[in-house]
Amino acid sequence: MTQTEHDTLLAWIDQGCPKGDTKALPAPRTFPTEWSIGKPDLVISMPKTYSVPAKAPSGGVPYQMLVVRNKFPEDTYVQAIECKPGAPSVVHHIVLFVASPNADWNEMSPLATWVPGDRGFRCPPGTARKIVKGSTLIFQMHYTPNGFAQEDQSSVAFILAKEPSTPLHSNFIFNTKFTIPPGANNHKVTGSMTFGKEVLLQSLMPHMHLRGKSFDYVAHYPDGKREILLSVPRYDFAWQTTYVLAKPVRLPAGSKLECIGHFDNSKDNPNNPDPSATVRWGLQTWQEMLAGVIDYQIVEETLALVAQTLKEQVFVLSVV
Repeated sequence: MTQTEHDTLLAWIDQGCPKGDTKALPAPRTFPTEWSIGKPDLVISMPKTYSVPAKAPSGGVPYQMLVVRNKFPEDTYVQAIECKPGAPSVVHHIVLFVASPNADWNEMSPLATWVPGDRGFRCPPGTARKIVKGSTLIFQMHYTPNGFAQEDQSSVAFILAKEPSTPLHSNFIFNTKFTIPPGANNHKVTGSMTFGKEVLLQSLMPHMHLRGKSFDYVAHYPDGKREILLSVPRYDFAWQTTYVLAKPVRLPAGSKLECIGHFDNSKDNPNNPDPSATVRWGLQTWQEMLAGVIDYQIVEETLALVAQTLKEQVFVLSVV
């Protein structure tokens, strides 16, 4: 602020903060009451309600994995997705997974997520989440009791793609084998993923818990070049977000994407549940995670879609 702005603000406060011309006020903002992504084509709910207790048992409420089958009779391309908790005050997060037919649960892929403040996800133009015919949906539910017993039946809404689209893949980059010593104020943990095919990276989401301090995504290219794609120097568990790249980043086959996290397990971290604890990977908030969520296209799939589209156009012209 300039000195003039500073003096004007203080003078206004000293005057009792009088209102100006109310006719000059902008129109009040309106917010969607149903789905932020718009009217959905399909809504799927958890198969049953879950009773969240008023008080968490020792160790917290275990993650709930609720399975929905037989909702996709054909391959389905989804342009926008939004998860909605039924009892938002006790839903810590939702991760919606999809498993293709005959896949085991170790082969689940993340389809959508919800954390407080989330407003749904739209795929970049020309892309869509692909759900294979006969796939199973799995709601991974993390509940945090707040003193009042509640019933939750969360849902997910889909807007289907209206045009041929390239699959938008999602994946996690994990490190589950780390130990953060008591009192450590800048403990480094890394995880990485190497791409066997050329990809276009579309978005990045960092995830840690209460001791998370900073998070970087770094690309290591086959020619030895190193590039920081995202730097979050002051990570805040209460303000998690997905960072959509203004321009997709092309990663050649053989590129490695590295997640670098630093953790503050010291008494100087006001969010630290216990500075005297040795901290390891765990699902509950007082434990820790290093997880990067990424969205990307596989370039050969994009080229195949372009070739198929051109072939269909040529066929139409030939018929005409």
